[in-house]
Amino acid sequence: MFEVARVLGEVIRDVHKSDGEALAQFGIDFNCSMILGGQIRGEGCRLFQLYSAGNFIEATEENLYFQIGEAKYGKPIIDRVVSPETSLDEASKAALISMDSTLRSNLSVGLPLDLLCYEADALKVTRFANIDNKNAYMSLIRNTWGARLQQVFSELPDPDWKDLAENKKTVNSVRIALTTTGEKKDAGSQT
Repeated sequence: MFEVARVLGEVIRDVHKSDGEALAQFGIDFNCSMILGGQIRGEGCRLFQLYSAGNFIEATEENLYFQIGEAKYGKPIIDRVVSPETSLDEASKAALISMDSTLRSNLSVGLPLDLLCYEADALKVTRFANIDNKNAYMSLIRNTWGARLQQVFSELPDPDWKDLAENKKTVNSVRIALTTTGEKKDAGSQT
């Protein structure tokens, strides 16, 4: 699998060499990112993320997964629940909740989604789904996750400003103000 990642990296560099200049003439930066995963019989499963320069990294115990594209909305969910002991079904659920958060927060991301889970030593695809807006499980996730987040949010106590003010040990804190439109605006830094 390492050799496959290396060859794919070379192909990315070749495409950049042949098309990069033409793209630049139209103001388009050459950019690609890919996830490559699989297994060769007799070896373990391997997962790689490839970048525009043709370089790549491999998943490890410390870096269990890769996410390409819009990652800022859903990544915290995966970071909180996925571990090396997580089952494929639970990892799939976490990935779909992560994607639902991204779909909710970014209008440029939309359905359908393709979900593929590879089972170690299967040497074939046994779990694949194309998820559109009619998918019952995705609707269940969207509705349940949203409702439970609202529930937990309402159950948490409001901040006790006296207690917060007494704990002034935070260094380099950044104050954030919300405008009337809900946009975040940096209100300055304090140390």
